[in-house]
Amino acid sequence: MDYREVMETLEAVKYSLMAELKNPDLSMEEKENIKKTIENYDYIIELTEMNHFERGHVVH
Repeated sequence: MDYREVMETLEAVKYSLMAELKNPDLSMEEKENIKKTIENYDYIIELTEMNHFERGHVVH
């Protein structure tokens, strides 16, 4: 996968989790687990961006 494919995949998973978080039937524990997973995806996205740009790649 190239950078754009990776980012699209990561963002899609993150937004899917955000949509899942809106489910009113979730327990507090489930909501907290989803929030932590979203935070993890935010971190992975940030690392992916840093890695890509530190290698001198430019997104057009």
